[in-house]
Amino acid sequence: MLQRQFMKPGLLCVPCTVNAAYDMASKATGNEKAILRILFDTFEWLQKAIEEETSPNILHTQVYRMVQRSTGVTDPFKILKKESNNAALRIYPDIRKTVEAEDPVEALRLCLKAAIVGNMIDFEVHGHRFSLENLFSQFRNYLKEPLAIDDVEKLCKAVEKGKKILYLTDNAGEIVFDKLVSTCLRNRWGCRVTMVVKEKPILNDATVEDAEQIRLDEACDRVITTGDDTIGIVMSRVSEEFKQALREADVVISKGQGNLESLTGFEENIGRPVCYVLRVKCDVIAKHLNVPSGSNIIRMIK
Repeated sequence: MLQRQFMKPGLLCVPCTVNAAYDMASKATGNEKAILRILFDTFEWLQKAIEEETSPNILHTQVYRMVQRSTGVTDPFKILKKESNNAALRIYPDIRKTVEAEDPVEALRLCLKAAIVGNMIDFEVHGHRFSLENLFSQFRNYLKEPLAIDDVEKLCKAVEKGKKILYLTDNAGEIVFDKLVSTCLRNRWGCRVTMVVKEKPILNDATVEDAEQIRLDEACDRVITTGDDTIGIVMSRVSEEFKQALREADVVISKGQGNLESLTGFEENIGRPVCYVLRVKCDVIAKHLNVPSGSNIIRMIK
């Protein structure tokens, strides 16, 4: 039976979680008393969670649910997600031309780098700041940045025979650029790609609604959900459909910090190569990967 293992929280997870609680609550309501009550509830709960070494993805998940229960607002990020998708869709055709390459390896590398640039679209990481306007105006410059960990060659060896890929998406907006990766894997590598989104809203994570908005199904063989609304992957909560897709996959591509936080130490149980694709946006993840914050990562774990 698969056993869960967790990434331990760092000291910076405390201010990050509190900051996230304030931001989520502010998006859900303008009532200052309600926001203050959510913050006090967060303070009370957070000490025990840190002492129990609750993984960072669960910290933010629990705070999000506290906001939902307290305000009655199920999706505080609904407008932001739609704006992120629309902004990404406007530049998608141009970026798709930019990442085209004759060599399949370089084509995959460029598509993954584009998806990493999209991974900068994140509203709940303490100290991480960006604007959609600046991000997309500087997209090509970001695309030229090096990879601090570049395991693209290893990934290519794992997919070179047309394998089944299970692709765990992260946020809305960036999911538009995940389409590039899926298209490349299908058209240039002959892979069968299953894209995974969340069952219900959680932060700005991509859901079925986002997948439909950007027509993700055009770029993959099928779209499924985790069956859950937790940040990252919690095997005790995911659907049987997801578990079956995981069992059938030859390679797992895991996008973003939340998925990294939940799968770290769990790769042996998965029993197939896992490729982490992300932009490092906090010092806790930077320390874990032994790279500077702001690094671009494509890391294979076999």
